[in-house]
Order: sequence, then structure tokens, then C-alpha cells
Amino acid sequence: MEVATLPAGRRPAGASGTAEPGRLRANGQLRPRQRARAAQRLEKAQAAASIALGAVSSYLEAEMELPAFFSHLAETVAGLVGARRVAFLRLSSAGNLVLQREPYGFPAQSPIRGLRIEAKPGDDGIATRLVYRDELDIRGGTSAALDALWQEHGLHGIRNSIAVSWSAGDRRIGALAAYDSKRGFTNDDAWILRVAAMATGLVWQYREAEEELDVAVERLEEAMAARRQLLANVASGGDEARRRFASALHDDSLQLLTAAELQLERIRSDSDSKRQSAQLDQLALTIRKVEDSLRRLLSTVSPEALDLTVGLKEAIRDRLETLRVQTGIETDIDLRFPDEPTGEVESMVFKNVAEALINVQKHSHATRVRVAAAALDGGVVVEVSDDGTGFVVDECLYMPGHLGLLAMKERAQLAGGWCRIVSEPGAGAKVEFWVPIT
Repeated sequence: MEVATLPAGRRPAGASGTAEPGRLRANGQLRPRQRARAAQRLEKAQAAASIALGAVSSYLEAEMELPAFFSHLAETVAGLVGARRVAFLRLSSAGNLVLQREPYGFPAQSPIRGLRIEAKPGDDGIATRLVYRDELDIRGGTSAALDALWQEHGLHGIRNSIAVSWSAGDRRIGALAAYDSKRGFTNDDAWILRVAAMATGLVWQYREAEEELDVAVERLEEAMAARRQLLANVASGGDEARRRFASALHDDSLQLLTAAELQLERIRSDSDSKRQSAQLDQLALTIRKVEDSLRRLLSTVSPEALDLTVGLKEAIRDRLETLRVQTGIETDIDLRFPDEPTGEVESMVFKNVAEALINVQKHSHATRVRVAAAALDGGVVVEVSDDGTGFVVDECLYMPGHLGLLAMKERAQLAGGWCRIVSEPGAGAKVEFWVPIT
């Protein structure tokens, strides 16, 4: 029997119809299976990363101390990557990786607690590459170079391990490491660690910022306390200086003027000359004017200008009446104080009102001044306003001759209140301040 032969390059139809389609079917089965596995791995890794982020957020909201925060988070991360042990390692100021308390799965006497692994940017060791470049080679479920590093530093019995860089933005904080997985570690586990490390880096940065803010607030409070003490000393020193000046004015200058008046009367009674008598009368008038001027100055500078037996309302009315008599400025008064302000509040209010009226008298060229007071928010609000020439507040606040404006602000602040000064050239001026009653 003859056997038929086919031309070169030709195959029997049966061979072509069975071998090639079988291969294509096999390929068609593998690709969907691979895609399904990849999708499952990705979904699992994303779910684990979401759990890690949720854990970081919940632990942060619980306002735990940092050791407890890291302990709970390390336990959560261990469960997500199938590790028996997890530890955060931070960079010390000397450039060494040291343990950030508290690790998960390590006994109290573990050598990890005394770990010191050099990791400086210029080196090429596994620790430096891990921290600064986030480089890790995972083969067979572990990183052999990393396992050797732990063994070298006394962590014996490590079956497998992985680690990722722990950072916050461009700042390198340290590393997050996981140890001893029964199934071995994968790149998906490393990705989950990176998500946890990134979130924890932000928490670390936030806590550092909080601590720095607390320190800044504490220093600011200390500075404010020192400032208040200084202002109190300045105010006390100012009152003491005024008291000495008033005492000298009363006991010395005014007494001398009184003695001069008496002596002048004796000279005039002994004089027979009409011309001398007229001159002596003129001299006596001059002395009385000087004496009146000094007495007005005494009532202004004396820190005891407020006579508490008179009361705050009457003391302010008397001060306004003196201003009207001396300058001709018309006054408008509307005083509705709370029933029983303390002596300190009364004194402070009167000093500020008196200071404001001195400024009106010296600088305003006003024709009318108004003083109003009322109860407000558990305290008393006082307003002194005039229709004078006004001024630029920022320019005058710290200028010589206008330190009374600053003194009013400081008095109100020392009493726990506030003070506002409003003025413009040609538009008059208003001083408004509030202090609590207690």
C-alpha cells in the first residue's frame, strides 16, 4: 500500500485542529485566573491599608500617650501582614536606628530595646538604603540582608523580616519592621507597611507640632506673666514717684509759698509808701496764682486723687467741673455704674478717666467733652470723647508726651479688660475701656 506524502510545511488537518486550539484554551484559562488572583491580592491589600489608616486615625482621636499609640498600632499592623512581631525604629539625633516604644510581640528583655543601628545618609548599608531610599529586596518571603542585620545586632531566631522607610514628607523618621510570618512576606505586605508608616509619620509630625506649640504657649504665658509683673511694678513705681512728687509739692513748695504770703503781708503792713503797697499787692496776686496752679497740679498728679469717701461718680463729676472752670470746655456726663465695684476697679476707672481728661485739656483744643459709663458683660464700660482736633493714634501712642495713652491701655489689660483709642485728625477722639467688676 502506498503512503501519501504531504508537501513540506504542511500538517494534517487533524493535527492542526487539535494541538493549537488546546494551547489557546490553556492560555485563555490562565489569563483570567491570573487576573482574578491579582485582583484579589490588590483588594486584600487595599482593605488592609484602609484598616491601617483607620487604626491610626482612631488611636490618634483617643489621644493616647505615644508608647500606647505605637503598641496598639504595631499590633494592628502585625495582624494585617501576618507577622508575629512588629516594631517602629526611629532615627536618633546621632543618626542611629533605635526602638520607638512600645513594640509588639517582643519580650521585655529582648535585645531590640537596646538596639543601635547606624544609618547615615552617606553609607551604603542595608539600614541606610532602607531608611533614606526605601530599598528592599524581598525573595522567598523575606529580605536576607535585613535578616542578617538583625542577627548581627543580637536579634537571634528571626525567621524572616521586611521593613520600610518611616517618613513624613521629606523628613526621614526611621523604619517600620515586621518579623516572622508563617507564610512569608510579600510586596503587598511591604505596601501595607508603607501606608501605615506614612500615616504614622503624619501623626508623629502632628504630635511634634503640638509639643512645640505647647512649649511656645508656655513660654508666651511666662512672658505675659513677666510683662504683667513688670507693668505692675512700673505702675507701682509711677504711683510712688507721683506720691513723692505730690508730697514734696505739698510739704515744700506750697508751704514756702504760704510762708511767703505771710511774710509779704507783714512787709505790706510795715510799709508807708503807696507805690510800694501797690507793688506788694501785685506780688501777692502773683503768688496766689502760682499757688492755685500748683494746687491744681497736686490734684492731678496725686495717686490718691480719688477720694473714696466721695465715691466714683462724684470724683469724676468734680474732675469734670475742675476741667470746665479751668478751660471753659463744656461737659456732658452720663454715669450708670454697677452698684458695688471694688475699690481697685474704682481707682483704675478714675485714673483712666483722669488720664483721658488730661489729654483733652493739654492737646485736644476741644469745646465739649463727654464721659459716659454703663454696666456691660459683668463689668463696666467707660467712654471719654471730645470734639477736638484729633490725632493719628499709631503715631501718638508711643511718642513722648503721650505715654498716658499707653498707660490707659496697660491699666485696663492688667485689670483683665481692654482699651480702645479711636481718633483721626479733625474728627475728635474717643477713649473706650472695659474692666470686669471683680
